[in-house]
Amino acid sequence: RSILTPKNSQVRIRGMDERRSLILLNGRPLNGTGVMGGFFVDWSVLSADDFEAVEITKGGFSAKYGNTLGGTINMRAVPPYENFSANLNVGFKRYDTFTSRARVSGKTGPFGMAFSGGYNETDGHLRNSAAERYDASARLYYFWADDGEVMFAVRHTDGDFEMPVENRKENPNYDPDFPEHAGTYITGPGIQFPKGDSHGDGSFFRKIRTEVDLTAKKRLGAIDSRLTLYFNNEDRTDYFYSSQTGEKILVREAIPDRSWGWLSKFVWPLEQHLIGFGMDGNYLGYGGADNTFVKADYFPKPPSEGSDEWDATRWHGAYIDDEWNISDQFDIYLGLRFDDYYGEREVDVVTGYENGKPAGLEEQTAEFNESVFLPKFGIVFKPIESLSIFARAARATRYPDNPAFYWYYGGYRPEVDDRVDVVRDDLTYEDAMEYEIGSRWNIVPGVSFKLSAYHYRVDDYIRWIFGYPPSRLVYNIDQVDFQGVEADIHGRIWGGLSGFANFTWQDTEKTGDVLDASNDLTDSLSELPEKKFNCGLSYSHRNGAKATVSLRWVDERKVPYIDENVTNPLAGEDNPDGTSVFVKSATVLKKLDSFVTMDIFLKYPVWKKGFDGFLTAGVENLFDEAYEEEFDFPAPGRSYSIGAEVA
Repeated sequence: RSILTPKNSQVRIRGMDERRSLILLNGRPLNGTGVMGGFFVDWSVLSADDFEAVEITKGGFSAKYGNTLGGTINMRAVPPYENFSANLNVGFKRYDTFTSRARVSGKTGPFGMAFSGGYNETDGHLRNSAAERYDASARLYYFWADDGEVMFAVRHTDGDFEMPVENRKENPNYDPDFPEHAGTYITGPGIQFPKGDSHGDGSFFRKIRTEVDLTAKKRLGAIDSRLTLYFNNEDRTDYFYSSQTGEKILVREAIPDRSWGWLSKFVWPLEQHLIGFGMDGNYLGYGGADNTFVKADYFPKPPSEGSDEWDATRWHGAYIDDEWNISDQFDIYLGLRFDDYYGEREVDVVTGYENGKPAGLEEQTAEFNESVFLPKFGIVFKPIESLSIFARAARATRYPDNPAFYWYYGGYRPEVDDRVDVVRDDLTYEDAMEYEIGSRWNIVPGVSFKLSAYHYRVDDYIRWIFGYPPSRLVYNIDQVDFQGVEADIHGRIWGGLSGFANFTWQDTEKTGDVLDASNDLTDSLSELPEKKFNCGLSYSHRNGAKATVSLRWVDERKVPYIDENVTNPLAGEDNPDGTSVFVKSATVLKKLDSFVTMDIFLKYPVWKKGFDGFLTAGVENLFDEAYEEEFDFPAPGRSYSIGAEVA
């Protein structure tokens, strides 16, 4: 939605974002609660320079990880160097964007340390989307014996982020210096503005987030053990100004995320077996929202406040698996996972309807409690040294997240029984059977080709559709099938020249979507592109010079959106089960066109005495493509950048 601003859904694995994928940093989950303006994962504060590797596992085929359908992404931080070293880089880019980052790392005796920090600011490419952010992290190590390690890590972020203001030509305060876009105040809970008004220029929020980890590793006899405890805390203050008058109308304090968890993992090599087992617990909660300033006689309905929900949802898991090397040609993977999920929270339940809209609320307790066993299986066959063929199957589940849990039981769903006066226990977890087959071929030394095909059958898929007043709809679709083919080739071409190319085709099919009968929807998840293609070339010289060029193509897609100007043909009628269709407006599909972007990056050494100095330059979106990755929010145009790095 804007440069440097926190945002969701920045990474998808086979069409599934961080709602359905597990995002890890050094093995600990980063996924937060995703409520009250918070985000499941704030990708904007993660710097690729801080990681030595990013491990991507597609699908829920490993018993080690629970509550994921899409897979896992594990970012491994760069360990402390043997000798102390420092690095600093700064850069400038379009939209008055400035970025900087510094790192110091090293060891002394049994101790190690790694510090990093950065300052970033931008005016943004959308109206009222400037941002300013500081971040710092520290990792302290203690090493003992030959294999013992304790690591204590702290990451802290503090930033001010403006809320993009709607900018339309038909609006009296339209600003032609910015593109047209929908505008969003990004935060929660929702606000009912007076008719004709909304948040305006100057509206912003301040976000302060701290993450703490403590990890211990040690070999106990023949068993490698790892124990981790982690904690997240996020505080936010919202400042709203009127679009019509420019006056301050609301100041609100909130705690979007106060969650914690623990995990234990053990690995036991036993002849031809590699036995793994462990347990983990995850407790997602948040604090309330308090209005510290409300402009008198402004709001038609007082802005709502939220209550504390510590440990609102929590799940525990245990697993055992075996990587069995039968022979030089055969490997088998066997795994079994047990997950238990529990949610309990107070919600405002709709007790009646007036003119098709919720009317009357009653605070009640919603509860959700489920346990499942998840078997996993995989086999790898190597007919020759350079070729491997694999197949795998698994059952995987994903439980309702905190926002879905709250909004569904609060009445924001397509069907509500007008006679109900208790919480409906209808929302359930996503239950999938996943299958994949493929092969990996090392064509020549340094060049690898991979081809795979997959099919996921997801029962009770949880869908969100935004746009229904005042915010959204949440509900289960009976079944969604994902099927696709992926091809990837990468490796060294000649000398310092390397390249990559990959292509994905994915199709989805859904059945049992209650909105399809009364709205212009398709039988697929139309918001996901069917085809994607990426390719690139990179050249590295031994003196440190580097040049890269990459191209990305994304197919068109259509986003479901509830349009109040289109009447639902079934509004006011009863479904066969006796429930009423209270959604008066219809769901329509908004088309997002396909697009192609190209990025270029250059790095050249200019100093080699005592330290290494480099100059960098680049261009993003070389063709100045006008495109949207999120409906009604145009992406940035062509952006040139320059920078410097000292190491």
